[in-house]
Amino acid sequence: MNALLFGVPAAAALLSLGILGAGLYGLRRSRARCQRLHGELERAQAEVRTRERELHVLLHSVQELIFRTDAEGRVIYLNDRWLSVVGEPARRALGRPLLNLVPPACRGDFAPLLDARMGAARRKGRFRVQGQDGTVRHFDVSVVPWYAGAQIAGYSGSAADVTERVEIEQRLSAQRDFSALLLEISPLPISLVDEQDRYITVNQAWESFRGLHRDEVIGRSTASLLGPAQLPLHEEQRQKMLRTGQRIRYEARIPDAQGAERDVVITRVLVPAGDGHPAGILTALTDVTEFRDAERHIREARDLAEEASRAKSEFVANISHELRTPLQSILGFSELGTLRAQEHPRLAAMFSDVHAAGQRMLALVNDLLDVSKIECSVGTFHLERMDIRRPVRAVAAELAPLLGAKRLQLDLQLGEFPLSAKVDPLRLQQVVRNVLANAIKFSPERGSLEVGGELTVEGDILLWVRDHGPGIPEAELETIFEAFVQSSQTKDGSGGTGLGLAISRKIMQAHGGAITARNMPDGGSQFELRLPSRGFSDTLPGDLALQEASPAVLV
Repeated sequence: MNALLFGVPAAAALLSLGILGAGLYGLRRSRARCQRLHGELERAQAEVRTRERELHVLLHSVQELIFRTDAEGRVIYLNDRWLSVVGEPARRALGRPLLNLVPPACRGDFAPLLDARMGAARRKGRFRVQGQDGTVRHFDVSVVPWYAGAQIAGYSGSAADVTERVEIEQRLSAQRDFSALLLEISPLPISLVDEQDRYITVNQAWESFRGLHRDEVIGRSTASLLGPAQLPLHEEQRQKMLRTGQRIRYEARIPDAQGAERDVVITRVLVPAGDGHPAGILTALTDVTEFRDAERHIREARDLAEEASRAKSEFVANISHELRTPLQSILGFSELGTLRAQEHPRLAAMFSDVHAAGQRMLALVNDLLDVSKIECSVGTFHLERMDIRRPVRAVAAELAPLLGAKRLQLDLQLGEFPLSAKVDPLRLQQVVRNVLANAIKFSPERGSLEVGGELTVEGDILLWVRDHGPGIPEAELETIFEAFVQSSQTKDGSGGTGLGLAISRKIMQAHGGAITARNMPDGGSQFELRLPSRGFSDTLPGDLALQEASPAVLV
């Protein structure tokens, strides 16, 4: 009995010990689990702090403006971009209504972005912000609501700075407006068509020229406004432009508002698009009808003037030939009278005066004949390639008596090398004789003259005759080569008829050359004759056509 009573407490004690051990074991495991959970919590918190730092750095580096508000629209977060935009720290904006940070002029457009009635949809808009320096910046805004359960807890959004894009768009808009204004005020009829040659737009000048309103032609093809005779040329030029991509310019006749055919110069150019393909074809019309009419009138007037000039020259030639007949009789009888009146000095002097006057008259008639021959294509030029120094020396020898009479010294500077040109030697001698005789006539006695020749760097032959006479007034250096014009320095009767230099210029032009005069710094004048040594063809200017096959060619 006592043993039984002793065994019951022992069993209870053992049971208690077991329960206590189990409790201690469970407590130990719970503690280990708590320590493990605590470690995981610390690691999670550390990772959250790391993510927060990364997010902070990310938001700090973002060029866009990032913001967040509560459900009433009060700012609870702004990134550092706010400082660079408005010039004040973001903390000053915390707690303030976001709408108050928007310029008053933009609040009406910005308020719907924070309207809870719009639901969960993304909201977009644009507003302006003026910084402390007075500059205005433009932002595109995107706002998204965030929820706590079924209720809106606030709004998150971003604003991208689009100031440069807005300014570019404004400049482009201004440029488009300016281009459109230029197009409208241009006096030239201008149109723009697409690649299918359909009208896109036209300006007011085009409407006035064609007598059609733009609403009537936009969308129509250009071929529908052209006649059958104009279509082939139009299409040919259009295909050429599309093929080469270059600007084209051609002339055509198109009807105006009254239906009258007008001469126009058409200029067409491709308008490029961004993808490398043409966006259209710009066409400008220049009405040249008046110019073409003027050209036709000028041609008609020129033909009439040439006909009148030919008639005049023929008259001069005919009258000159007719004058020669009585002149020959006058000269002949005056010579006979001079011989028979030798015993009567007064009578002989009278016949001598008549003979001298007849000689002067004959010289004038011969000059008139020379002018008429050159102008009327009556005469003969014998062209041959030769050293022109030979005919020049012959003229100098021929005029030696005139040089001796005035005791003049002639200095020939023709060089040692040939001066080869294709000339008519007799005609060239006529020019040299005329110029040298004038130089002798107006040189002071016991003076000097120079006649020279050389090959210029341009390949021409230059002959010059230099005197030391009274010179020529500057205003008359060109007019002395006109027919019947003399220098004011020689109008005492010693200047001849005023035809010699005019004839000389005609002869030089017929050779493809020129004759000019200039005054020298130390006094006197110098006449210069230029002849082409190479490249002068056998076709002379105007009616002076020379044929190399024939030694004598009518001019």
